[in-house]
Order: sequence, then C-alpha cells, then structure tokens
Amino acid sequence: MGDAGTDNIARVKKAYKAWDACKGGDCSMWHALADDNIRLNPIGAEAAGLEFTRPGAGREQLTAYLDSLRDGWAMRYFEPEIFVADGDSVVMFGHTSWTYKATGKTATVAIAHLWRFENGLAVEFTEVFDGSAAAAAAQP
Repeated sequence: MGDAGTDNIARVKKAYKAWDACKGGDCSMWHALADDNIRLNPIGAEAAGLEFTRPGAGREQLTAYLDSLRDGWAMRYFEPEIFVADGDSVVMFGHTSWTYKATGKTATVAIAHLWRFENGLAVEFTEVFDGSAAAAAAQP
C-alpha cells in the first residue's frame, strides 16, 4: 500500500470515528472527504424507510442522502472493524445500529463501504448493508 492508500485510510478512519462520536448529528466529516461530483451508490433496499438509498451524484445529493438518513433514523452506534486499501480505494467493513424514528424499532446490521479517491478526495462511495433488516425496522 502506498502513501495515498495510507493517507486515505487515516482520513476515512478519522471520519468514521467522528461520525460515531456525534451519532450522526454532524456530517461535516463526509463533506470534507467528498469531491464536488462524488457518485453515490448505496445498495440497500427499495422499501419505505430506506429512501436515502437512492443513487445519485454531487454534493447536493450527498447532503440529501445524509439528511434523509438522519431524518428517518437515529444512530445508536457505527463500529468500523476492518479497513483495506488498494491503490486509491478504501474498503471498510463493520457493524452499525440505527433506530427508525417512526416505529422505534432498531436495525443492527453488518455494513460495507467502498470509497474511491482521486486527488485526495472521494469521487465514489458505495454502501452495502442488510436492507431487509432495516426495512423490517421501518415497518409499523
């Protein structure tokens, strides 16, 4: 792993630590990582409560993604466990737990994120998690 991979892992680890510490109350760490034209590729589920998982591109879409997530869900924790870098890509594997505000039900899921960087900024973000567990928590 070269210097870029090491730097990217350090920056991503710092962002996840801040994300867990604020329980999703602040999104500035993600905006600091993102290129203006970041592509978002969330892979969750097409179900009520998971509207935030729609793909998109750009800072405005990143803001909409995060706002939609935080409007519907309250973070209990976000625990990254493994980070792997390959060139300009960083993968994080971990676990997270969120409570759907409308039902009070909690979904605790394994989660994987793939970040791809160019010139020190994230140009692509892919998220994979168990959408069925999250959708179940969103059902009354």
